[in-house]
Amino acid sequence: MIQIKKSSNMKTILAMLLFLSVSVYADMSTTKKAMEYYKKGDINKAVKMLKKSCKSGEVNACVNLGYMYVRGLSVKKNFTVGYTLLKKACDSGNNKGCIVLGNAISEEESNLWYNFQKSKTPTPKDIKQHKMRLQIAQNYLKKACDNGSAMGCSSLGGSYWNFVQQNGGIKKLPKLTKKAFSLLTKACDLKDIRSCMQLGYTYENIGENYFSRAAKLYKKACDFGYDKACSDYKRLNGAGY
Repeated sequence: MIQIKKSSNMKTILAMLLFLSVSVYADMSTTKKAMEYYKKGDINKAVKMLKKSCKSGEVNACVNLGYMYVRGLSVKKNFTVGYTLLKKACDSGNNKGCIVLGNAISEEESNLWYNFQKSKTPTPKDIKQHKMRLQIAQNYLKKACDNGSAMGCSSLGGSYWNFVQQNGGIKKLPKLTKKAFSLLTKACDLKDIRSCMQLGYTYENIGENYFSRAAKLYKKACDFGYDKACSDYKRLNGAGY
């Protein structure tokens, strides 16, 4: 089984796949105003405005508010409330809502599963239920990906890849690995820099036979304007790849 070395770069990219900034979603007038209050520290006013906007149908307000609740950002963490708000946004066709919801469920399940395995040995039934819960998260990400969202494809590919790493590696799950890489490649082609970089780091960590592929991905991310990728490309290209 090929072992993947978890570099700090890899950890950073995986974290980026799970973390989505609240400010990204502030693109509607009322939501923008609410987020201005949020940044200034007037949390109560921000939450009140977001609740009102969400109720009136401003979907991005629902996404911001849901994100705050599932992460516990300046409000008491309440996954149920956050889930309801994000599902409302996702069901309305909002890709951002689907992505945040899928990532939140996936991360929550992964944390629960990690702690569960420390306390007892999972039974086949436990493993099946774990996979089913992950599938729910992945279905939300797939919805966004199928709707043309590069971030949705990136998050879905990252979710598959995390599962591969945590459950035996590439040789044990070759089909899922191929699926993960295909989605990350699709996201990279849609100019999602994180996907280009994750694939680059992954190929570089697999071994020297894949350095050329890694170099091409770094070059693509560099062409998209990511300076760190340029230095990674120069490093491998200077070594003959």
